[in-house]
Amino acid sequence: MKSGKRPNYYELLEISPDAPQHEVVEAYRRAKETYSPNSPALYSMFSTEEATELLQLIEEAFLTLNNQVTRHEYDMTLGHAKLTAEASYGLPDFDAPIVTVDNLKTPTSNTSQPVRPNSATGISEVPSGFAKNKFGVYEVNDELEAEIESLTHVDGPFLQKIRNYRSINIEQLSQETRISRSYIRAIEANDYEALPA
Repeated sequence: MKSGKRPNYYELLEISPDAPQHEVVEAYRRAKETYSPNSPALYSMFSTEEATELLQLIEEAFLTLNNQVTRHEYDMTLGHAKLTAEASYGLPDFDAPIVTVDNLKTPTSNTSQPVRPNSATGISEVPSGFAKNKFGVYEVNDELEAEIESLTHVDGPFLQKIRNYRSINIEQLSQETRISRSYIRAIEANDYEALPA
């Protein structure tokens, strides 16, 4: 994008800094649809390079604002930390399931109705076409879910593909599993020489 000042993630997704999680998801869907490569309006307004950069920024904004931890850190850099801590609905606390190959074969798509915050608990349901894990909400890709379900062999690059698809960054995975970031990167790169014996 050629403009001098890069918009913040809230401006990019056209939401307020105190927007609840379901509004972040809805804004992301709208932005992806609006700025998709097939959009005729986009074709006349941006070059292919600019459109690609804009879509990358939209993805980056969603991954940051959709996760409570990264959103809070981002808000602190903008000076909005207190506002979002008080106004966001957040995700429920629950223990992550133990991951086995059998668990990976179970699709996690959620076909619930659009998000409606529960005022008593402050917890939102996940909109149709999205699923929730411990780290945030991600858009369900039925094709990839079918590929995961039919797995017989998993290598590092496919683990990375699943991690990215489920909107989990390396820092989150490292903190949750207590595996160092460098080892996670080595596993995802099939770099067995970099792993301990």
